[in-house]
Amino acid sequence: MTDALANPAAGDTLSWRPAEVFPATREHKAPDFELKDPEGKVVKLSDFDGKIVLLNIWATWCPPCRDEVPALIRLQEAFEDDGVQIVGVAIDENGAAAAVSDFAASFEINYPVPLDDGSVQDAYGPLSAIPTTYILDRQRNVRFYAAGYLEYDQMENAVKELLEN
Repeated sequence: MTDALANPAAGDTLSWRPAEVFPATREHKAPDFELKDPEGKVVKLSDFDGKIVLLNIWATWCPPCRDEVPALIRLQEAFEDDGVQIVGVAIDENGAAAAVSDFAASFEINYPVPLDDGSVQDAYGPLSAIPTTYILDRQRNVRFYAAGYLEYDQMENAVKELLEN
């Protein structure tokens, strides 16, 4: 992380545009992982087999990640009964558990936020941007990918496409 992102000067603004959602170029199964959330509960990707999963790799210090959270919460609420599950893997490092726990509580996050121990970045990386999002079908195949901030409509359209198939 650059100093400019970590500590923008007073009055400076960061801007970004929505990323594009790309269909996977080939079908492949998303690597499983076993991580702990800030409270120590184990979260495995395979626990959600049979569901459409939006796997979001993010960090509390990342402005686009922070701005994306309300859309993820809304998507979880809108599609939970349809078998859709958001999983937000936090890549924060030092003091991650406390930072992620506080962040999740302040935003009232309604989906699991396990802490990456490096294994997700190894399996899914190298990451070209954060947030990075993978949208998986019910068999855990990667169907869509986006490197960067997504708006609600972009996520919703990809999820609806998988629900229709």
